[in-house]
Amino acid sequence: MNAGNPMRLALSHYLRTLRERDEFDRLLPELLAQMGYVPLVKPKAGVRQFGVDFPAAGRSATDSVDELLLFVIKQGDIGRRTWTGDPNAVRESMDEIIDVWLASHVPPEYKDHRKVIVVATTGDLGQEVQPNWAGFATRHPQLRFEFWGADKVADLVEAHLLNEHLFDGQDRADLRKALVMGADSDYRFDHLCRLMLRQLGIAPDGQLTESGGQQAVPALLKALRRVHLAALVCSHWVDGEGERRQALWVMERTLLWCFHRAVLQSLQERQEIQEVIREIWRSYLQAASRYYDAVAAHLRVKDGLSGYTREGAEYSVLLLEQVGLLASIGLSAALMEPGQDDAWRARAGEFSNALAALLRNHEAAASPRLDSQVIDICLALVLFLQTGQHDLARWWTTDITGRLKFAFIYGRMFPVGTDSFDDLVELDVRGSDEFKGLMRLHSWLLATMGSWCVMLGQDEAYEELAECHATAFPDVGSQLWHPTAGWATKWYFEPAHQGSGSTEAPYALAASAQALRDRIAQFNATGRLRWEEDSPALAVGLWPLDFIACRHFRTPVPASMWYHLSDAPTPTEADASEEAPTSP
Repeated sequence: MNAGNPMRLALSHYLRTLRERDEFDRLLPELLAQMGYVPLVKPKAGVRQFGVDFPAAGRSATDSVDELLLFVIKQGDIGRRTWTGDPNAVRESMDEIIDVWLASHVPPEYKDHRKVIVVATTGDLGQEVQPNWAGFATRHPQLRFEFWGADKVADLVEAHLLNEHLFDGQDRADLRKALVMGADSDYRFDHLCRLMLRQLGIAPDGQLTESGGQQAVPALLKALRRVHLAALVCSHWVDGEGERRQALWVMERTLLWCFHRAVLQSLQERQEIQEVIREIWRSYLQAASRYYDAVAAHLRVKDGLSGYTREGAEYSVLLLEQVGLLASIGLSAALMEPGQDDAWRARAGEFSNALAALLRNHEAAASPRLDSQVIDICLALVLFLQTGQHDLARWWTTDITGRLKFAFIYGRMFPVGTDSFDDLVELDVRGSDEFKGLMRLHSWLLATMGSWCVMLGQDEAYEELAECHATAFPDVGSQLWHPTAGWATKWYFEPAHQGSGSTEAPYALAASAQALRDRIAQFNATGRLRWEEDSPALAVGLWPLDFIACRHFRTPVPASMWYHLSDAPTPTEADASEEAPTSP
């Protein structure tokens, strides 16, 4: 393999990370189909037909001879332990193929085909067993033997799955550029995004292109799988470079845009489309798990994340980003439907506890500096309520509200309304009074934290905030955003609040907590956009996608959702129950 080719290097690296079951054995049939072979059966865990994991029939491209490929699939390098000495070892599998499968299981229509035993693995053939391989082949001259290691499969994947017939010249160029630039922590995979849009038939505004509108379902399925493969290559490549946040970002964007493509034509409930989306979902969970493993140890150490940055403002931004990432990962488990992946679902409490440890050990996480960090805060509070951590939700809500109040009173270190880090730096370094005024014109945090306070029964904290808003900083424009009908057409593609939905502005903070609770109860009673009831993701059992989209595209978490989480309890009611609420 050409060591100077970044795509082949990335493919080989990616292949070496695959599990034998449900990953490598899913890729091979897709590859063979593109090579012109017909897989006769799909590989299934626990089903092995006398050494053959699956057969495939086709015509050799090298000498135009019809042949029957008999695959033995393994994971990792083939060494002495995996070569022989176990019923599932390579030699034993090949002996079984020769003694039993070829003797009595060859379909009649393939009896005259050339028989080729292919050992396919995600690793290499160890030097110590190469003489054994050569000797075994020599003793069976009537058969042909091939070894497909990670490098060989990488070559085939590039030639057939990523070839010019499936990825045009621009797609291939963009994929290479994405691989080269992916290790830059600030790179947002513009080249991979362009590739995805072209493959999926989506215009930059999120609508179908003319070619996309003409895509039949079989063509769309192929496009979804190709996009998934390209994303996996990029994700695993940057993960290997130590950029697990980048790897997770790639899988988030791929999952959301592929689901958006299905929603555009209301195809998300078709079984074959769902199967591909769920494959991408599993890839997201794997990237999420690797990211969590990378940061988990730092969360339980006092200011354990401080080594990633030195500046105070930057530190706060970093912390809230981690809050949002951990919260969305936690919600991917907490909101998963029973029976889909119960092992992952069971980790919801683990993720919630890890997030709680971050908050306790990093006090600056209660001091948001960008107004859009209200998204990360809401995701965390939703996770805490879904996992029964009501006391933690009340403590953190009160802490944030108190800090927010003093930041606005003193006009220092408050969250800027433009959500621009440059504006944040200017505010801290040399912001004039006029500039400070501009930065205080709009605030989602004020209305949101006030609402959470009354919902969680933190009346005193709320009423102090409302009084200070009325007397000490009335210039701060409080507002709250709500999605409106048709929200799903943009939700999985871009920031959904830009140019759509409705905004309550100004959002007046009532003088008493009970008055605001009554207003929330009236809002709930109207049934105004029960957001989740219109969710195409919830309808197919993937409700976490809605929350992942909020974090990824920086769309506010709809109040119409979290208003219903607690049904506006009184302080007494909030103290009386510590059970996790059911999904609204």
